[in-house]
Amino acid sequence: MKDVDFLKDIIVEAVINDKPYQMEDGRLLDYGSKKHMQELDRMIRELDFLRKQLKTKKVRKERYTISRAIDSIRHIKRAARRSGIKKGLLSEDD
Repeated sequence: MKDVDFLKDIIVEAVINDKPYQMEDGRLLDYGSKKHMQELDRMIRELDFLRKQLKTKKVRKERYTISRAIDSIRHIKRAARRSGIKKGLLSEDD
């Protein structure tokens, strides 16, 4: 039974984690690479800048939605970083 679970994990990892990340301009990046991490950081910075511009009470729901989007991107970044370290694209210090 352990062998079957081990093989399932290998297949899932090979199918999901080896897909390249496509940027807006069409360039492909390796999932978990340093460039991919920089792109995720850029998205977080842009959303955070936008969120900070919304200061009135009327847009509190929108601020909340943007904050959740930032949290989701941070979660994706952590998963991509772990994958990058596992693949050898990143070191522990990056």
